[in-house]
Amino acid sequence: MKITSIIIALSFISACRGLNMTRLRPYDLTAELMFIFEDIDQNGIMTVFEFETVFDRYDSNVDGRVTRSVYTTYICKSDPVQYELSHYLFDEYDVDGDHFLDYHDYDNFYNKMDTSADGLVVKTEFVNYWVLLFQKYENSDIHPMSTLCR
Repeated sequence: MKITSIIIALSFISACRGLNMTRLRPYDLTAELMFIFEDIDQNGIMTVFEFETVFDRYDSNVDGRVTRSVYTTYICKSDPVQYELSHYLFDEYDVDGDHFLDYHDYDNFYNKMDTSADGLVVKTEFVNYWVLLFQKYENSDIHPMSTLCR
C-alpha cells in the first residue's frame, strides 16, 4: 500500500512539473485543425496576410506590438489547452528577444514554416512545422514565466 501511494505521489509531482502535451496529441491532427482555423479563405494555402490576421487577434490595443502578458492571456481565454505552451511559443516568435511580438517577428515565423521558400505556406509545411515544435517541448518543464490560466 505504501509503495502504491509513493508511486501515485511521484506521478502527480512529475505531472505538475512538466508540460501536459497529451491534450495536443496527435500533434498532426492538432496542427491540421489549427491550419483549418487560420486559413481564412480555406484554399489550403496560408498567406502572409492570413498569418498577420492571426497576429492582429493578439494585438488588442492595435499598436502593432504584443507583450507576453497580452499574448498568454489571449491564449488562456481562446485556447486553454495550449496555454502551458504559450510562453515557449512567445519565446519562439520573439526572434529579436525584445519581449514584444511585432510584425517582423511574425514574418520571420512565417518564413520558418515556408520550407519551399515560395512565399506561401501550404498545409503540409504548416503541419510539419507544428509537429516538430510540439515535439520540441513535449518533455519540457513548465515555463518559468508561466502562471495558472485564469
